[in-house]
Amino acid sequence: MTLFRKNKPKTAPPRSGEKAPNFQLPSVQGGLFRLDMRTAQGPVVLAFVEAGEGSHELLEHLKEHHGEFQRVGSDNYPYSHLKDRNTRRPYSSIGPTAAATVAAVVRAEKMASARELQDQLKLPYYVLWDETGRVSSKYGVPEGENATAVVEVDGTLTWFSEPAESQRVEQIVQAVLSEQEEEPEAEA
Repeated sequence: MTLFRKNKPKTAPPRSGEKAPNFQLPSVQGGLFRLDMRTAQGPVVLAFVEAGEGSHELLEHLKEHHGEFQRVGSDNYPYSHLKDRNTRRPYSSIGPTAAATVAAVVRAEKMASARELQDQLKLPYYVLWDETGRVSSKYGVPEGENATAVVEVDGTLTWFSEPAESQRVEQIVQAVLSEQEEEPEAEA
């Protein structure tokens, strides 16, 4: 008698505009990072990378502009006229909870490799260890490739198709706020 095992049907990786798969990964900084917990506080920028030097340029690029992601909700930021989709309050009145979270999802065999990357580049954002590449695969990021995506508060995913080195942080910030954008009210 032969026993058959049912295989789960393979699901296609999410595309822009679709719901991002939730995940939980260990953080190099300690503890677990849960995507749904972070998006409850604001948009999340995900950088999918390998542990090697091929990821340095993308990670450095995000590091250079880390402060801009933290200022998304401040009054002096150029997008402060935008409103939170759920509360309809301006981001400037929400305060630090509107800041975007940045997380590097590092595919590596050992946590030490991800930690070394974080230490070497002195990254100011979350560095997550994707040991088996399960999360990267779930998102459709092939081994050896880098990719950047934004997950909105409602879980909607936006991919960037341009190579990482040509991405301008303004494009990512705009994606973080894209659906909240409204026309500024005309003064009477």
